[in-house]
Amino acid sequence: MKQNSGRILFFLCLALSMAGCTAQPVDVVVQKKTAVEQPEALVDEKVMVAEDKVMVTEDPVVDELPTKVNLNVAFATQAPNSDWGLPYQEACEEAALIQARKYFYNEKLDKAIMDVEIKKVVEWETAHFNLYTDTALSEVKIMADEYFGLDVEISEDVSVENIKKQLARGFLVIAPTAGRELGNPNFKQPGPIYHFVVIRGYKGDNFIVNDVGTRKGEGYVYAADVLTNAIHDLAVIDGQIFRPYEEVALEDSVKQARMLTGAPRVLIVKDKGDGFKIADPDD
Repeated sequence: MKQNSGRILFFLCLALSMAGCTAQPVDVVVQKKTAVEQPEALVDEKVMVAEDKVMVTEDPVVDELPTKVNLNVAFATQAPNSDWGLPYQEACEEAALIQARKYFYNEKLDKAIMDVEIKKVVEWETAHFNLYTDTALSEVKIMADEYFGLDVEISEDVSVENIKKQLARGFLVIAPTAGRELGNPNFKQPGPIYHFVVIRGYKGDNFIVNDVGTRKGEGYVYAADVLTNAIHDLAVIDGQIFRPYEEVALEDSVKQARMLTGAPRVLIVKDKGDGFKIADPDD
């Protein structure tokens, strides 16, 4: 009996010893996989997400341009009551910005509103720039930002592709032009020397614009190459901005030639800016 008891005790000890040698290494291997491999994967995933967020920009990304864009921008001419005297004959910049303001703020626009708004912004310009007749794009940008409360930037890229890209993002493009290069038959001939249009869309090789210089200007179509070739800001000559209206002693042909030396650039209007109401003229 003692012999049997000894044998039983021996085999029990042997079994317990073997169980202890096999179970513990398995636990260690599992713990290593849990503690090292799995957390590394989770950390990598979080870093990738964080990096993705950093790469996101405010401007919408357009991978492929739609075949047609035509933003619904309300229209009224720069001479809403068919009065082409001052200030209206020189109010294309103002009328273009008024349309952009109304579009992004979803505000009403008609002839009466355009008339009132032109007079108000002309008063503001006169107080801030001491002029309103011919404003350079840099000054138009200031108006857009400080007076109209719009988010804008000047772009030196006036290629057809870039303008289409901006429109596909839902932005408007306000373009200063050597107006006579547009060849619009609805202008009082020979047409304006310096003129602004609101580019609101495109289809194929054409741009769709609101041209405030004619009552037939709503959704007017210009060939894309004609419009982009006409885009010119006011030239800077001998350190001074060339303002055609003020150069009364110059022949129109000379003014036109000087306009063609102005840098090609446009104003991209993205959305509402920091301001949410039109400034008072005295602000």
